[in-house]
Amino acid sequence: MKELSSRTLEVEDVEFLKEIITASPEWQQEECKAEELDFYLNSYKMYNGDWKIWNLGEMQVGVSYVLEWSPANEKPWIGTILIHQASRSQGLGRRILTEIGLELKHKGHKVLFAACPIKQDSWLQFLGKCEFEQFKVEKDETTSKEYMITLKPLS
Repeated sequence: MKELSSRTLEVEDVEFLKEIITASPEWQQEECKAEELDFYLNSYKMYNGDWKIWNLGEMQVGVSYVLEWSPANEKPWIGTILIHQASRSQGLGRRILTEIGLELKHKGHKVLFAACPIKQDSWLQFLGKCEFEQFKVEKDETTSKEYMITLKPLS
């Protein structure tokens, strides 16, 4: 099995991220279109989260965004996980979430949260397969969208 590794997202990785976004219509609908990416990335800078590029061997396969400390509950949250179209359905999303969980556990965290739009059934199913448990439903007062809040114990 090839080694899965990550590194901080750099300016030269933006084209790779745009390529993933272009092949992810659901993510575009919920988050941003490829041409809006610069504005989108800038809007997340204030949260001090960590955008990472994930590699399998030498090949770029995915992107994640993790917020180690959320102002909402002072806990870590996974904000994004996207896998390149050519690398989907190979278990890489699960492997990436496992690696994120292990890293957070080593830092002393006991749980990892994720929020998912209620209408994104496939995302909720993915999180369930990755051992996230449904916690509660919240409504965004600004957009009126409902989100399933999920959590994964890091024990």
